[in-house]
Amino acid sequence: MPVPAEVMERLRLLYLQSAGRATRLYHELGKVLGRLRQANIPVIALKGAHLAELVYRNTALRPMNDVDVLVHKDDLIRVEAALLGMGYAPTECHRQVAEDNYDFVYGLPNRELFVEVHWNFLPSNHRSRIDIDGQWERSRQAVIAGAEVSVLCPEDMLLYFCLHASTKHLFGMGLKPFYDIAETIRHYGNEIDWKRLQLRSKRSGAAKCVYLTFRLARELSGASVPDELMQAIEPGDFDERFLLLAKERIFAYGHWNADGLSLSRNIAELWGSKPLPHKGTLFLRRIFPALGEMARIYPAPADSIRIYFYYPARIKDLLLRHGRQVWRLLRWNEGMTGLAERENDMTPLKDWLMSP
Repeated sequence: MPVPAEVMERLRLLYLQSAGRATRLYHELGKVLGRLRQANIPVIALKGAHLAELVYRNTALRPMNDVDVLVHKDDLIRVEAALLGMGYAPTECHRQVAEDNYDFVYGLPNRELFVEVHWNFLPSNHRSRIDIDGQWERSRQAVIAGAEVSVLCPEDMLLYFCLHASTKHLFGMGLKPFYDIAETIRHYGNEIDWKRLQLRSKRSGAAKCVYLTFRLARELSGASVPDELMQAIEPGDFDERFLLLAKERIFAYGHWNADGLSLSRNIAELWGSKPLPHKGTLFLRRIFPALGEMARIYPAPADSIRIYFYYPARIKDLLLRHGRQVWRLLRWNEGMTGLAERENDMTPLKDWLMSP
């Protein structure tokens, strides 16, 4: 059956829009990577910046909203200086490395491009542990946006994709991550050492994330993940309902908030069926975060008495950011309570992914 003309025209316009945006982004990306190279700062290009040009081989086919790079933690100050010199501004008042963060974000004033500067793939207090030094040792040289840069080896790249889709976004990014995995496997083919990927998945404690993400990639995008790998990393406590929950999350992308509503995960968790003590602990932790976390948000050092005066500002900021959500929930707004219920339906999946 031929594709209707109006559908083809719509696809053509979307492709041209993607191509135009990609041209602008890669022009800016080339400048960023070039500046960091001039400063002798090693960089690994992650995700879309790597995939669009080297794997998809057509930047219009792999849209990206921001640029993700990995740098050494010791280079963060120099990276920030280079970005500030290019007119980028940080999205947080203070940038402090802590157990619960692993990247800083910088953006241009016109919001044309955001650069996410990672020094790790997961917070250091996360259950899974990624060998970042090994990522650097196994990285390869490439040219992206006209600049020399490093990229992850295929096995590390696939592991990162699995962690990013499952742990960070709980499969709330639609189908794009699974096509990234399928295209990466197609591009590198026999070069991928599946045995090494199996060992790294288990050593890092990420085997559950890898198994479920690969199951989804095989079913949704036809990714050629070997049966031997899937059998070797299948968790003993896997339940098919986790696959169904993940699919529900994937195919709800772009539809749950079709009416313009949004709901933070913390608010959804407070609204859910967790025991009252758990809700109380979560509430206090978000209202009164630790001093180190406060120092990353407000312009005062963690060891200064001034930081305590920002707790009232914290309450005000939370009310401005989430007050409308809470008010709608308290009034049993149908759209908002539906969002909360759908978020809490994902709790079994989230708990399983985070379990040993």
